[in-house]
Amino acid sequence: MKALFFDIDGTLIDNETKQVPKSALKAIKEARQAGHLTFINTGRVECIIGNIKSRFQMDGYICGCGTQIVVGDKNIFEKRVDHKRGIEIKKLLKKFNVEGMLEARQGIYFPAKPFIYPEITERGLDAISAVIEPSVGEFDKDDYDFDKFCIFDDPRFSKSDLKSFFAECGDFDIIDRGAGFYECVPHPCSKGEGVLKVLDYYNIALEDAYVFGDSMNDLPMFTCGAKNRIVLGEHDTALEEYATFFAKKVSEDGIYSAMKELGLI
Repeated sequence: MKALFFDIDGTLIDNETKQVPKSALKAIKEARQAGHLTFINTGRVECIIGNIKSRFQMDGYICGCGTQIVVGDKNIFEKRVDHKRGIEIKKLLKKFNVEGMLEARQGIYFPAKPFIYPEITERGLDAISAVIEPSVGEFDKDDYDFDKFCIFDDPRFSKSDLKSFFAECGDFDIIDRGAGFYECVPHPCSKGEGVLKVLDYYNIALEDAYVFGDSMNDLPMFTCGAKNRIVLGEHDTALEEYATFFAKKVSEDGIYSAMKELGLI
């Protein structure tokens, strides 16, 4: 029995078409029929993976870069930003003129309009709105907790003091996704830690772990000790030195062909 871990965006879903290839659905189904365990491992929090849950039959989900791990219908791990610390983070965002969104398993929270960076933040809002209805303007309310947060910044004419803000966030791992987009994950949570927790739960060896990814927040999966590391055709080049297998593009049936060649199906 092997344990297979899949990123969503750029791995199971094509970044350009936003579609899931039928071959990827077929590959997951055949892998489970072969007796393997399959897991989503995503930076998305639980409230925005509903469409993935409905399309893929998985054995579990690692959400929010490892801040929540669900096996079957059971939460085996969760870490939320402490309520008091969450209030501090929101004050720091305002203090340093940093724009972001707060990600919680129950919803996504944006600041009130007008946004500091309308072009970039509106694009993020539109992407979230395609999946669920986010909360806009309730950013400063203190009656909820969140799991992680993201930052939108425009490198062309930044109005924020990111360096000072990050200096106040030593308890978070900051993932630079490029183009002024940063994921901020409470330490020590990561996609890699999520893999290790699932392997420990099932008593599965690192040699039998397969991770599939394409972007920088997948790097912890590629460095956690899993012996089989598959990078998709379109990927961040920083992953290449850690990859053990280079797959085709998502749109070229990359998942199915890689799993076939690796003997998983």
